[in-house]
Amino acid sequence: MNETFEEKIAGFCKRHDMISRGDGVLVALSGGGDSVGLLHVLVRLRDVMGITVEAAHLNHSLRGDESDRDERFCRELCAALNIHLTPAKIPESDIAARSGSIETFARETRHTFLEKTMIERAMSKIATGHTIDDQAETILQRLLRGTGPLGLQGILPTRGSRIRPLLCVTRSEIRDYLAESGIDFCEDSSNSDTVYFRNRIRHDLIPFLQDSFSPNITGVLKRLAELSRVQEEYMNEQTVNSFEACLIHADPFKILLDKTAFMGYHKVLQQRTVRHCLEDLEGAGRDTDMNEVENILNLIAGEQGVLDITAGVRCETGKRTVTFTAPVERYDPVPVNLPGDTVIPWGGGVISAEKTDVKVNVDGRMKVLISAAVQKKFGNLSIGPLKRGEFMTPYGRTRTVRIRDIMSAVSLPKVLRDTTPVVRAGATAVWIPGLKSSEYLRAGKDDMRAENGTESVLLRFKNGLQWS
Repeated sequence: MNETFEEKIAGFCKRHDMISRGDGVLVALSGGGDSVGLLHVLVRLRDVMGITVEAAHLNHSLRGDESDRDERFCRELCAALNIHLTPAKIPESDIAARSGSIETFARETRHTFLEKTMIERAMSKIATGHTIDDQAETILQRLLRGTGPLGLQGILPTRGSRIRPLLCVTRSEIRDYLAESGIDFCEDSSNSDTVYFRNRIRHDLIPFLQDSFSPNITGVLKRLAELSRVQEEYMNEQTVNSFEACLIHADPFKILLDKTAFMGYHKVLQQRTVRHCLEDLEGAGRDTDMNEVENILNLIAGEQGVLDITAGVRCETGKRTVTFTAPVERYDPVPVNLPGDTVIPWGGGVISAEKTDVKVNVDGRMKVLISAAVQKKFGNLSIGPLKRGEFMTPYGRTRTVRIRDIMSAVSLPKVLRDTTPVVRAGATAVWIPGLKSSEYLRAGKDDMRAENGTESVLLRFKNGLQWS
């Protein structure tokens, strides 16, 4: 029995590429049966898998003496197994000062603790004791609260550094394993408290469904999760392809999409592409709501408009583009490295500079030549964000024009104008990388060398927004 049980878990880990040789696995140890079983299994498999195993326990201070009992048990268990344990305890003052539900507070605090411990202990994976029963409860919980196809995946076998080796076994299988191996564990009295929504699903709804509809309801829901996960993997591939096909530009602070291409997609791909954009800017863990997505799609369907989605992201649509932007903090102009590369803040790209005394062909958008005479007349080269009311003499013109008017003339979305970089000689704007150059840079207008013999500078723009 023991060998079969452990082999079953080892096989599940291998099928889902959960663990590689050399990994350090940190077990989230509560003292309950599932996490205790997980720790014992990984300790017994560690030589075969070529891994190291440690544990972490967070005392939530929610059950008084019982919480302290669980902590003592975990300390004693790890000492007996010769496993390093990282313990921590939440001060009761933190619990009293929390905002929101106690369940949410506990979950978020535990997540932060485990991530921090993994880094400090130089581990590579965090293993949690979720089982098939947990999977069934999660899916029912999401169905009752309202979920889409994404939520039907339930708990994923792997997500980033998180792994769930027990998602192939039931809670009763683990209890049998512990009993036959003579392994003790702690019972959490709060697991039977039906004040909590999830416990009502566990103790009331699932037994009702088993008795009245399907004795194997947990297996049915497990199968649903597996099918949904496979379909989500396929749809994720389609979403990435669609995103890339309509993408004009993307960096850590902004995403531009071709509106015509986007509007040609099926609504499902539109929804998923919007979600993809939001998660690119705010992180894959953001809680994206379908109402949020629908509001964005309604905005995009119009000719033009702006929507503040959250404090972190704004969406703007025009006739040609859809733009998602994240907030940025102003930065002071930075000198252009001569020669070498200058990284533009805000994900604005890179300026590559080299000195030359030879005339070269330039396009005024991605490549410009700044003569020695321009530098002598106006000053050293720097790059920074657009200034309020800033002017430039565009190539081919004799009079200065507001840079914002230049941007407006080429329909650059408003939300991008403040973050567009400007190259200056001294205080004079001479180039908007990816967009337009100044009349001062007209080829042949000035000598290649100033009187002191200073060479001209060839600037190339790469990895940034191009606009025409």
